[in-house]
Amino acid sequence: MKLRSAFYLVLALAGFAVSSAAFADGYDVTVGAGVDLAPRYLGSNEYHFTPIPYLNVVTPVGIYIDTTRGVGYTLNLPHNFYIDASLNYAIGRKDSNESFGSGSDTLRGMGDVPNALITSLTAGYRFANVGSVSVGADIPLSNRSIGDSYRVAVEVPLMVTASDVLTTKAVAHIGSSDYNQTMFGVTGSQSAASGIRKYSVGGGFNAVDVGLTWTHMFNKHWSVSTSGVLTRFVGDSADSPIVQGRVSANLATIASYKF
Repeated sequence: MKLRSAFYLVLALAGFAVSSAAFADGYDVTVGAGVDLAPRYLGSNEYHFTPIPYLNVVTPVGIYIDTTRGVGYTLNLPHNFYIDASLNYAIGRKDSNESFGSGSDTLRGMGDVPNALITSLTAGYRFANVGSVSVGADIPLSNRSIGDSYRVAVEVPLMVTASDVLTTKAVAHIGSSDYNQTMFGVTGSQSAASGIRKYSVGGGFNAVDVGLTWTHMFNKHWSVSTSGVLTRFVGDSADSPIVQGRVSANLATIASYKF
């Protein structure tokens, strides 16, 4: 699901609460902060800045706490295969402008897409030094009416040096009929309240992302990572009356410190 994580504060507090254990041998701990320039909602042509508090704690047994992914576990399998499962709380979409969340006055009368507790499941294969391929699903455990979303991703490093890593990633997004209708459709009652024409969307591909991420390491502790993503809406979702442009962009920068 393309929903913003609400774990920022909770995970940061949890991370610091377990700091005495996290700094033990075998643990990786990274903290940071940044800013994100993103559309006000999926399909909007209005943009806003949002802060990005960042915390990542990875334990020797594969359990992690991450403000972008939630709380999860990665199981590394033989022959470079892996499985990842995480639990996260995601913020939905408002029908008014939001400072830090998803929403816009353009959607006035559409009603809110509710928040949801979600589980993300991913299975993938890592190629030796040449990237990875994976398939995944985001499944709401609460507010099931939002619907399930799926993705297929390919990630390839373009440059790897002692101080810089440049990676490209392509992701195809697929939504169930409930998900696509929730995020791109307009029901009769929503149309009557908002003035936006009624529109129905079935399940299938809804968007394709292509992005670049550049990470520069100043030393073994400090680094800056900048990511740019272009999203192209496809299929019935691209023709939705709430999609204001078939292509949107996202730009984020995070400065981080690794202990």
